[in-house]
Amino acid sequence: MSSSLDEKIVHQIASLRDLDKEYWSFSRRAKRTHCHGFIKYPAMMVPEMQGELIDIFLKHKPEIKSLFDPFVGSGTTLGEAIVRGLDFQGIDINPLAILACETKSDAFYISSLEEKIFNLNARVESDRLITVDVSFPKIDKWFLPRIQIELSRIRRSIMAEPSKWARRFFWIAFSDTVRGSCNSRTSTYKLHMKDQDGLEQVGCSFTLFKSKLECNFGLKKEQMKLLDSKGLLSKSSLLSAVDLSISDVKSAPRKSDFSRHDMLITSPPYGDNSTTVPYGQFSYLPLMWIDTTDLRNTVPNGLLANASAIDRASLGGVQRNAILGIDRLRDMSRSFSRSIDSLSQYNNNGPDRLASFIKDLDASLDGMLYRIKKDGYLIWTLGNRHISANKIPLNSILRELLEARHCQFVFEIDRTIPYKRMANRNSSSKTMTEEQVLIMRKL
Repeated sequence: MSSSLDEKIVHQIASLRDLDKEYWSFSRRAKRTHCHGFIKYPAMMVPEMQGELIDIFLKHKPEIKSLFDPFVGSGTTLGEAIVRGLDFQGIDINPLAILACETKSDAFYISSLEEKIFNLNARVESDRLITVDVSFPKIDKWFLPRIQIELSRIRRSIMAEPSKWARRFFWIAFSDTVRGSCNSRTSTYKLHMKDQDGLEQVGCSFTLFKSKLECNFGLKKEQMKLLDSKGLLSKSSLLSAVDLSISDVKSAPRKSDFSRHDMLITSPPYGDNSTTVPYGQFSYLPLMWIDTTDLRNTVPNGLLANASAIDRASLGGVQRNAILGIDRLRDMSRSFSRSIDSLSQYNNNGPDRLASFIKDLDASLDGMLYRIKKDGYLIWTLGNRHISANKIPLNSILRELLEARHCQFVFEIDRTIPYKRMANRNSSSKTMTEEQVLIMRKL
């Protein structure tokens, strides 16, 4: 492929930016329509921005048929892929993320779902049992006794539904209900106890659940109408092939994944979860109540062992002695090497934190590129966090690691974060207000 295609794509992206310097911030154009509103999840990408980027690439390269997201999260890229009739593969270590994605791509039996919601609400209202159906460490810390009883009634009522696809839809509404009625503050993604006033204001789980269920049903109908209007459904199911898996992105890909996808589009973590966005802590309490056997994927052993397990299994989750054996990374990335040198002047674990995260990110890249066809584009939405008051240039580090693997730099978009899509203060209390969209091409 000549560079002329790169130039056409860059020209269109840059022209939009030149007309409006805040164009790619989508500050007044970001909405959570149809499936994008199913679940509250940390640091969700802006659907309209990802969708517009996909459209630009489709315009100039219409043979694109399949997308891959190795950090799929709540499924923003999935939602944008399927409304364009594209096949999709998504990976995430977090079972709640995969459940959200499965719900977004499940069957669209709207009339049947409406009846099942009516029956579910009736079961909840008729349940008079006061037993608590789950047990896990510190349940009494995180849930008031009456909330445990209410959530158990909802859980039993969901499990009485015979159709798995409907149960998955119910579980996603239930996950927001668990978060909304627990004793952890909603102002942070970490598990952090509410004060006494907050505990006294914990409302009724039944009311929360019924409201969320009604909202999600409306969003599901909206998604169905959009897909149907584009001819993207057959017998109430997607025409797009969707492949989702709970998996460590560092794991070796299947042989069948070789050169499978035309494009990668993703937003990886910006650092270790414990000091950036703790996706695992955020998901832990809902996952303690959800019957995870309803997922199409088996949850790996130990992943739900405690509130920190998912975050420890994520990039940079294990930091001890990570600074050892980084000569290869230093050789591949001057930006990484300079960052390590800057952090080494402080008497803390900053070098280990950075080294651990970049080691894991680097270890995942070969498997990602294995799945992408020659000349396939790679779109990364990134943020440069701070460690010990030092700004870490993740965009430059990733670019250099990809260039060492024979990928071509195409373009980079700087965008202002228009709203708090993440906890915008990390451990060093530096505010993250910008992101970079790095565009590369596999040679």
